[in-house]
Amino acid sequence: MGTFIVGAILVIAVGLIIWKMVKDKKNGKGCCGDCGSCKGCH
Repeated sequence: MGTFIVGAILVIAVGLIIWKMVKDKKNGKGCCGDCGSCKGCH
């Protein structure tokens, strides 16, 4: 039972991270991997 709970928490955490990355990408935030179009984020 403990393994299931820990696994569920990890799945939820990874899902939230991916959701945040997709949301930021749609809003134009974060690194797109194209350093030529970077506005000085590094």
